[in-house]
Amino acid sequence: MLRELTVDSFAIIDRLGLCFEPGFNVLTGETGAGKSILIDAMEVALGGRASADYIRSGADRAVVEAVFTVASSSPARRCLDELGVELGPDGLLTLTREVARGGRNTGRANGRPASVGMLREITQHLVDIHGQHEHQSLLRPERHVDFLDSYGGERVLELRHRVERGHARRRELEAARAALAGDGDQRQRQRDLLRFQAEEIRQARIRIGEEAELLAERTVLGSVERLRELVTEAYSDLSEQLEGQSLVERWGRLTARVSEAARIDAALNPSRELLESLGYQVQDLTRDFRRYLEGLQYDPRRLEEVERRLDLLNGLKRKYGPALEDVLAFRERALADLERIQAGEATARQLEVELDETRQALGELAGQLSVLRGRAAGELERRVEAELGDLGMDEVCFRVNLEQEEDPDGVPVGDALLSCTSRGVDRAEFLFSPNPGEPPRPLARIASGGELSRVMLALQALVAEVDEVPTVIFDEVDAGVGGSAAAAVGQKLCVVGARRQVLLVTHLAPIGCLADAHFRIAKDVRRGRTVTSVERLGEADRVQEIARMMAGAQVSAITLSHAEEMLAAGNRWKDQGRPALKPGVPAP
Repeated sequence: MLRELTVDSFAIIDRLGLCFEPGFNVLTGETGAGKSILIDAMEVALGGRASADYIRSGADRAVVEAVFTVASSSPARRCLDELGVELGPDGLLTLTREVARGGRNTGRANGRPASVGMLREITQHLVDIHGQHEHQSLLRPERHVDFLDSYGGERVLELRHRVERGHARRRELEAARAALAGDGDQRQRQRDLLRFQAEEIRQARIRIGEEAELLAERTVLGSVERLRELVTEAYSDLSEQLEGQSLVERWGRLTARVSEAARIDAALNPSRELLESLGYQVQDLTRDFRRYLEGLQYDPRRLEEVERRLDLLNGLKRKYGPALEDVLAFRERALADLERIQAGEATARQLEVELDETRQALGELAGQLSVLRGRAAGELERRVEAELGDLGMDEVCFRVNLEQEEDPDGVPVGDALLSCTSRGVDRAEFLFSPNPGEPPRPLARIASGGELSRVMLALQALVAEVDEVPTVIFDEVDAGVGGSAAAAVGQKLCVVGARRQVLLVTHLAPIGCLADAHFRIAKDVRRGRTVTSVERLGEADRVQEIARMMAGAQVSAITLSHAEEMLAAGNRWKDQGRPALKPGVPAP
């Protein structure tokens, strides 16, 4: 959960801090006051694009700091453990991003250096951000299958990933075949590409196990001071004087006494031998601690080398992975493909066999994925209609149309050859009918802006049930919604806030009145400069803000009375309805 956000010298923001609450957090204010700038700042803290253009005029740097509470069993905690980042008290994680005018940007996770890649890897498990124009993606049918797969959950997404890998391998083999069948120039280009890929991997000199060693070394380099403190204390316990003698000296005196006694009584010889052995071990241990401390140094240059090496390995994994073993395997395949090109006709026949096997396997995977999508589509239809009913659209019809296209060069699925992309053999499109009796038609062609916003919200609410990310941020996703529909959208967001932390930027009073925590963002001119400020509102100030959201600058006694009624109604709804909700139970 996001607990705090501090922004310093970012765009028109001089300095401000916000403390968020669990549940439904709402940010309101005049247009241009800086609400969406806060979302931009949050994206920078999460590892997003950081430009010097963000730095406030007159400042040398901009700093954004986000503080999270991380649950012990969450994917984020597992990710932090793998990266060697220790949490603070009560599971606190502080992410800091500094944007310098000179172009050098730095990141930190609980005080230790963190690359942009590390920040993104961590925060993908902490926050989802949905922009104010995201509902426009519903106008693109090619995105609909992504929504369907996200709702289908981990099993669908894992199978889709396997289809993507199989499709990529098929394309590699087809490219190799085309290179064999093409003219000389084409074969030369293919050979050059394969040589480049193989050489790029060779020059990296990958060693299995190296990545784990680098991660361990990065942890040590980032914890030098703590290591020095612990080992110094251990060394001191062995070597410091106590009553005029160190532990080693006292051990020697004890050994001498027992040796003398053993010369008198041979029964003490075993004790003498044990003491001598322990004495040598203590001396060795003292020397080992001293040598370790002499060699322990904070080396920022080596830390930077380790980070660069890890970035190189991660870059290769992204291109040829997902694991280093896969990168090396890719090189072996590239070299094998190169040999096939150079081998000629005999290799072409072997390539055809491997390509046919790959097509068969891809067809089997794509068929399994299509079956799972069909099941998910039927459930999604029912759930979206129920969610839209909660949003004031009681009699709409929502359908997921899944189609396949036959292709003689496609993959075998059942008795048919179907066209297959990296997403499988299915083309998904959402169909919609807002009025009873009308057949559902493509959503992109008939839905209004307000209807699109509500369909998007319904989909996000359903995906939230299977998503483990604890915080979701909406930047004006209620665009195009008004009247009673706005109240329904607010209730739905409030219900999502009962399961996950929700942050919403909005201009709509019926939504603002349902907030668990309400923040007003204002823009003023002080000493000739624009300054953005944020204030958490109490009940009296919320009345004023809700009235402003309804009437703009023309706030009257009547408007204030309406605002009080709206807030009272919102509180009653939350008291009576939301606490009783269970997952899957619609809002009242």
